[in-house]
Amino acid sequence: MIGIAALSFALVATTAEPVASDAALPAGVAEMIDAALSSGDQAEVEAVLRAARRAYPAAGEAIDHRVAAWKATRLVSTPTPAAAVPVKATTSASEPPALVRAVKWTGEGEAGAFANTGNAPGIGLVGGFKLLVEGENWRVGTTARADYQETDSVVTREQYRFSAEPNYKFDDRGYLYGLGQYEKDRFQGFASRYSISGGLGYSVLKDEGAKLSVKAGPAWRVTNAVGGERESVVAGLASLEAKVKLGPGLEYSQDASAYVDAQGSTFYTLAALDSRLIGKLKARLSYMVQHETAPELGRLGTDTTSRLTLVYGF
Repeated sequence: MIGIAALSFALVATTAEPVASDAALPAGVAEMIDAALSSGDQAEVEAVLRAARRAYPAAGEAIDHRVAAWKATRLVSTPTPAAAVPVKATTSASEPPALVRAVKWTGEGEAGAFANTGNAPGIGLVGGFKLLVEGENWRVGTTARADYQETDSVVTREQYRFSAEPNYKFDDRGYLYGLGQYEKDRFQGFASRYSISGGLGYSVLKDEGAKLSVKAGPAWRVTNAVGGERESVVAGLASLEAKVKLGPGLEYSQDASAYVDAQGSTFYTLAALDSRLIGKLKARLSYMVQHETAPELGRLGTDTTSRLTLVYGF
């Protein structure tokens, strides 16, 4: 909303200096309140008043007077009461108006090189992409990664991984999740593998400098083996995601997951160290380990990949 964006600018400009002790309402904020009231948009009015009260808690009475005065002026100038804009003249601290949160989009692109050991040792190229869309109590995250390698014009590694995960928060820390995942790695023994899971998640840490969340639930996996039969199994999934700020411009992250079933399990972990370079550009050093307890015939059970990439966030 234009009014809310303008209010944010006004709040930044007016809070550059300490608030006066007489709790007078700054002129810029007063103008933004008038603009929101004139718009007739109830959601915008409540959001602007909410932001003004938070920025100037001592000016609550001045805000109430301004809203009441504006409403009285509208009632006098408009003979039909129904035409008056329905706004709340006052809002108690115990019953704050609902704040409509805009949808937030964030993501990153990644490109670089890797060194691999296991079923397809060597050096190759890697590319990745992440996108996160967040609302007030929900989010949808998608990730994609591709590793490609050729030796003497012969493809020696071709691994693709894509996942999509919608979440719904039912309280400050707990959430429900769904997860769909696609993998392709014929050098590890499967032409394609699909996984679907759902269950409960919990944010253990939510500090600015450290975040940790865990989730678990049942899963269903379908594997199309290279030169083999199609296999469908019910499994259990447990995973964690962690991020820790080590210093200015330096961050460590760890993703780990385990698919466990009666016929064979998959353990996956990816550790990364990010160092900020310029603006939104970062350098990333990461190390991935994937272990299959029951690999396809003639395949090694463990693959490791070291990656050095550049990452651009948006």
